[in-house]
Amino acid sequence: MTAIRTRAAALLLAVACAFAAPAALAAEPTDAQVDRLIETMDMKATLDGLFAQMETLGMQMGEQLLGDDATPEQRAAVRLAMEKQNASTRRILSWDTLGPIYRKVYRKLFTAEEIDAMIAFYGSETGRSILRKTPQTVEMAMQEMQPMLHSLVEDMKREIETAAHKH
Repeated sequence: MTAIRTRAAALLLAVACAFAAPAALAAEPTDAQVDRLIETMDMKATLDGLFAQMETLGMQMGEQLLGDDATPEQRAAVRLAMEKQNASTRRILSWDTLGPIYRKVYRKLFTAEEIDAMIAFYGSETGRSILRKTPQTVEMAMQEMQPMLHSLVEDMKREIETAAHKH
């Protein structure tokens, strides 16, 4: 009976070690690795490009909400309000604020090996090409969605007008 228990304990230990081995091998990335990935992916410039696209889309939506009969003064007021909102958004969501968040998320989510693999990929010509095309991908997708967004904005405008006239 003791031999059976010893073998069972050994088997249980072997199974436990087999499951623990991948976790032990999955090293947490260092700050330097994550910083190198962020630099390789040029995340700050990508974020700036995303802000520019969001600002353009916001301006277009503001123009659509105004409608064709808006006065130049109304258009100027909406443009000024959007510019203030954009400046506020850029200030609040600056790289100084978002950079540490990205670092924290990447360190928690990815292993050192995965970070190194992403650095290798995004550092390659193919990876850099994909990164360069990502803003265009977002822009083209937004253009394709424009009719849907226009419809959504028109529905929103009607709802606001209906609600405003009820009160």
